[in-house]
Amino acid sequence: ISACLVGSEMCIRDRVKMVPKIVVNYPQADSYLGEKIGTTEVDDAAKLAANLSEKILSDYTNGLARRDAHPKAHGCVSAQFKMNDKLAPELQAGIFQPGAKYDAIVRFSNGSPNASGDDGNGDTRGMAIKILGVEGEKLFLDPGYPNAVDLIQISAPYFFVNDSSGYTEFFRIANKGVSFSLLKIPFILGWDGTINAAKMMSQKISNPLDVEYFSVTPYQHGLGESRKAIKFSSSPCKVTSKKETKVQSSPNFLRHAMQDRLQVQNSCFDFKIQTRPDASFEVEDVVKEWDAKKAPFVSVAKIIIPKQLFDTAALNEACEGMTYNPWHTLAEHKPLGTINRMRRVVYQTISTLRSEMNSKH
Repeated sequence: ISACLVGSEMCIRDRVKMVPKIVVNYPQADSYLGEKIGTTEVDDAAKLAANLSEKILSDYTNGLARRDAHPKAHGCVSAQFKMNDKLAPELQAGIFQPGAKYDAIVRFSNGSPNASGDDGNGDTRGMAIKILGVEGEKLFLDPGYPNAVDLIQISAPYFFVNDSSGYTEFFRIANKGVSFSLLKIPFILGWDGTINAAKMMSQKISNPLDVEYFSVTPYQHGLGESRKAIKFSSSPCKVTSKKETKVQSSPNFLRHAMQDRLQVQNSCFDFKIQTRPDASFEVEDVVKEWDAKKAPFVSVAKIIIPKQLFDTAALNEACEGMTYNPWHTLAEHKPLGTINRMRRVVYQTISTLRSEMNSKH
C-alpha cells in the first residue's frame, strides 16, 4: 500500500487486478420485482471500480483520501428516526414498524468530486442517513456500525443514466476532464439523461436543511411473495420562506448555514415511502421518475435533528471516517436495479481503498 500512496503505476495495476475478486459475489437479479442484469453489467462494474480507484490513488497521493462521490460534507448531525405510531400493514417491513425509534447520524454533502469547491455553485446535494441499533443480519456489514442501516438520497427524484456501460463510460470521461472527451457525454447519456444531468448540476440552495431529497433508485420492501418495490424521500417539515433563502458565494457557507440554524432550533424531515403500483414502474429505469400522482409518497416517519454543535474538529474527523452504503441494510430493504447493483461493487472497493490509504497517515 505504500506504493499506492505515491500513486505508482504498478500499484494501480495491482489494485485493478484485485477488483474482479469483488464481483464474484455480484448481487443476483430479482426477476419477480423486474430486475434484469445486463450482458456487460458485471464487467462494467469492475471497470468502474477500477477507474475510480485510479482516480483516488492519483488525487490523494499525499494526505487524507476522500470519497469518490460526495466527498465534501457540510456536516454529520445526530438525529432521531421516529416511525409514525400508526402504519398501514402494507407499509410495515424491516425497520418500518409502528412507533419504532432509532438514533441516527445524518451526513449532508455536495455531489461534486471537488472536495474544496464553492458551495454557491450549482450542484446535486446529498443526505445520507445511518440508522443505528437495528438488529439482524445485514446484506453488507458496516464494520464501524454493525447494527446500522443506511438510506442514501440526493436532491433530485431522477438520475442521468440507466445502463451499466453508460454509467461506467460517463465517469471514465468525466474523470479525464478533457474538453474534447466531454463532448461525448450527451451521446452517452441520451437526451433525457443529459437534461436530467443539467438540472441536477444547476441546483443552488441556501441551507441543506431546507431541501427535499430522494432515493432515486428503488428498494425492496418486505420478504417473500408480498415483497414490493419502493422509493423514498425526505422533505423538510417546515416550508422555508423566500426571505430565509439566500444563496451565497462562499466555499463553506452551507456548513455555516446548517450550524447557525441548529445552534438555536431543531430541524425536521418528513420521511415518505412511494410504493410501486405495477410493473410499468420499472426498477431498472431511474432516468424517468415514478409518477407521484399514480404512486403517491406516504409519510411513515419523522427525522428529528435536535439543536446541536456539530462543526467541531473531532466530529468533523469522525464524519469523514464514516462510510455510507445502501447495501448496509436488511434483506427486507435490498437495493434494486443496475445502479444499486454496481454501487455494491464500487462502494466496497473505494471504502476498502480509502481505509488502507488513510491507515498510513
